[in-house]
Amino acid sequence: MKQELTDKLLKVLEKVVDKRALKQKMVDKWSIKPSLAEKLVDILDFVADKDEITTEEIVRQFGFTATTTKRYLRQLTEFGFLEAHGGNKNRTYQVLS
Repeated sequence: MKQELTDKLLKVLEKVVDKRALKQKMVDKWSIKPSLAEKLVDILDFVADKDEITTEEIVRQFGFTATTTKRYLRQLTEFGFLEAHGGNKNRTYQVLS
């Protein structure tokens, strides 16, 4: 039981460190504000364990407007983190491996 808790804690800490590193990479590489980078990293974290995701799912999860969500998803696609599939109304996104 104690080992399981230790393993879970280590995974959480790794995730936090990875998120911080990715956020800093975005700020440094694309000269975006840290607050925007944090939102983009949160979206990537949410999408990471899913096969694909829609704009509406991001809107529901984070409470962003549809327009803002589309802008964030477009940025993540342009930065090479996500890949878009389908037309405007049926567009889905996948994390690039």
